[in-house]
Amino acid sequence: MGNQKVIVIGAGISGLAAVYYMKQNLPEAHITLLEASDRIGGKIKTVRRDGFVIECGPEGYMARKPTLTNLIKDIGLGDQLVHSGTGTYYIYVNHRLRQMPKGSVMGIPTKMLPMVTTGLVSPLGKLRAALDLLIPRVYQDKDISLKEFFERRLGSELVTNMIEPLLSGIYNGDLADMSLEATLPQFAAIEKKHRSLILGMKSIQPPKQAGTSKKSAGRFLSLSCGLDVLVEKLASYADEIRLKTPVDHVEPGKVTLSDGTVLNADSIILATSPKQLGPLLDFPEAWSLSNDKRTTTATVALAFKKEEVEQLDGTGYVVSRKEGLNITACSFMNHKWSYTAPEDCALIRTYVGTAEDAAIVEESDEAIEEKALADLRKISKLGTPLFSVITRQIDNMPQYTVNHNQRVQAFEDALGKINGVYACGALLHGVGLPDCVDNAMHVAEEAAGQLKENEDAATNS
Repeated sequence: MGNQKVIVIGAGISGLAAVYYMKQNLPEAHITLLEASDRIGGKIKTVRRDGFVIECGPEGYMARKPTLTNLIKDIGLGDQLVHSGTGTYYIYVNHRLRQMPKGSVMGIPTKMLPMVTTGLVSPLGKLRAALDLLIPRVYQDKDISLKEFFERRLGSELVTNMIEPLLSGIYNGDLADMSLEATLPQFAAIEKKHRSLILGMKSIQPPKQAGTSKKSAGRFLSLSCGLDVLVEKLASYADEIRLKTPVDHVEPGKVTLSDGTVLNADSIILATSPKQLGPLLDFPEAWSLSNDKRTTTATVALAFKKEEVEQLDGTGYVVSRKEGLNITACSFMNHKWSYTAPEDCALIRTYVGTAEDAAIVEESDEAIEEKALADLRKISKLGTPLFSVITRQIDNMPQYTVNHNQRVQAFEDALGKINGVYACGALLHGVGLPDCVDNAMHVAEEAAGQLKENEDAATNS
């Protein structure tokens, strides 16, 4: 078993998790990790400066998805796990910050009183949303966009002022493109079962437990040592890591590098950015995923002395598109994660660039910082930052457009016919860190199982 060669292409979280799970399944295999850029980690990047811990990419992950938490404990980082702080979440709409109405989930109302009194939606918009209680089913087992689904159920005002800012914060996409089945299948299921979203959401809200404290742990987890420590720990399971090593083509048993070198392997796992799938595999279903829509964004982290920042209760806010600002959301990082800033300082992270307009991301760091600050100052008082860290994600945020699941299924069916070549990544089964890790785990198990089978067949022949 000792001489089996595995090549993993792409050193983001998916590729790194694939390396780890491959080692767990086949401790004797020799695993080579290839990465086109000059660093490992992909979108995960942690910057430490003057006592600040700044996550430039993902800042954490949803606590209710167990795979990543289990992985973190297995590699000995369990004592670094931290729950996010909780607090009010706001939406900036009609030129002011307004609280998310209590009892709304993803902008869908489950309690009537807060919905009736909120300034987020006009009286007419509220009446239109209430029609959800009467309207027949919109989803008919055929994928549609989130925009069509939510507008037909709840009306366009609620979508523009509540649902869209929240969802584009998560997926950084345009609701008119985004697939209901691939991004929020639970809402299709709720509608199927209860017909009305409002009634359906009400029925799944857990009852308040008697005697529990108001201040519960946040819904997100992260590592107080910084997520890059997770990246380095996972990378240590590879036998060999080659940076600045772009790949040109992949076929069963061999990987051709851009410089023409050919590497042989018994098993190959692709965990590359979506745009590489087509060029590397060169079959129609792979090209179809590579040609899918992606977006470009930039993250702007701003460090302040605490007295320079107007203290808002809460963890952050999202911005409605119709406000015409450059920023789409803002997180008060030191409220959410106390370890991210020194005691007397504050760390604010804001985002620029939308699916419709990413031009700002191409501008200089100075220009981006200036525009972001100007927008933040329209919303609350801010002094002069100590420094800023700007991170661009160019053309690599996958968008799950309508019929995404069908395209992924077609791709995986076609890939299944190619011996010893596998794929995982944010493009396929979820963009969050736990989703990527989960996908990598299943793919590694499948690849390792196939290698063991080949080995047994060779031994018995």
